[in-house]
Amino acid sequence: MLLKLQVSLLILFLLPLSGCKKEKDTSISTGFLYDSLRDGDLVFRRGTGIVSQAVLAVDKDGGYSHIGIVVKEGNTWKVVHAVPGEPDFKGDPDRIKMEDIAFFFSKERAKTGALMRPSVDSALCYQAAHHAVRLYQSHILFDHQYNLNDTSQMYCTELIDYVYKQQGIDLSEGRISRVNIPGMSGDYLLPSDILQSQNLCMIYYF
Repeated sequence: MLLKLQVSLLILFLLPLSGCKKEKDTSISTGFLYDSLRDGDLVFRRGTGIVSQAVLAVDKDGGYSHIGIVVKEGNTWKVVHAVPGEPDFKGDPDRIKMEDIAFFFSKERAKTGALMRPSVDSALCYQAAHHAVRLYQSHILFDHQYNLNDTSQMYCTELIDYVYKQQGIDLSEGRISRVNIPGMSGDYLLPSDILQSQNLCMIYYF
């Protein structure tokens, strides 16, 4: 059964026209006021596993190791994200998944996290989020080759970058990270490459 986070008593303000409203909570158990979320919001987390440690080791400019996109399904907020090493059942391949936001930010998976909102037309954000859902429904596998030129498989940042670029929004703004360590050499789109986007506003972090 999916873990449920307690609903916060702290009111999170929606993004105002003049800029971003940032709220911080030092306790992961406080959670989010679901009414403040929007389709297309981005969620970042600093994970707890070995893969997260590896990402953070090469991503010197960022404090987050993973990213997903928020979408509402019925009355529940979900996160669509491409993730390795988190099978739902024996033999479950690494793939794009769609999970409750509470599960995405559970203590077992997140040391810290953030909610960020693209400062663009909300209709475009909605379209990006639902494009991600279609990719999830197409059973797209996780891209262990980290090849940005092949969208038949995707890794986490590639997924977010791709669905927003399909709406004419370049969140990475041309940024790419050069990695050259034993066993991993090449150009990679890291979480910090998206986090630095001028089109993102921080709404909430813990």
